[in-house]
Amino acid sequence: MKQTRSFLLMAVPIFVIIAMVHGANGSPPPQDDRDAIERLHRQDIEATLSDKADELAKLWDEEAVRIQPGQPVEIGKAAIYANDKRWEAKADKPKTLCYKSEIKGLQIADDWAFEWGYISYRDSSNAKPMRGKVLRVMKRQSDGSWKFARVIVLNEEKESAAPMSDPCR
Repeated sequence: MKQTRSFLLMAVPIFVIIAMVHGANGSPPPQDDRDAIERLHRQDIEATLSDKADELAKLWDEEAVRIQPGQPVEIGKAAIYANDKRWEAKADKPKTLCYKSEIKGLQIADDWAFEWGYISYRDSSNAKPMRGKVLRVMKRQSDGSWKFARVIVLNEEKESAAPMSDPCR
């Protein structure tokens, strides 16, 4: 827990500095970038609800990094895919029933985008939905689409730690 906090305390200012250095001047990002990132958000929800590793793999940049509580850091799209495939193959895996995200801040700087927000998730193994915080870095792809390059998820026990207007119920 202390390591996660220390990492975030160091990482967040770095992301802000990168955004400032690369020309993010506080003006809203171009609408086509916003639309493309919103498409990624919709794909994220659809892929998560599908419980299919092949669909989830479409969300990731080749050099992506995923950081989740209680798990080793997953480095590279191939490693993330392999872990998702192992999870998918489990006979007793729970079915995803609900997944929602509520993005609170988005900053676009050239070919990079940074966002933070809240997530809510419920699966068939637990009647109580999970909530969490998310920090995501996205990278523009050569075709103009956006993919997740870095994702950090922090689960929260208290609803007040991840307040959402419309969480999973």
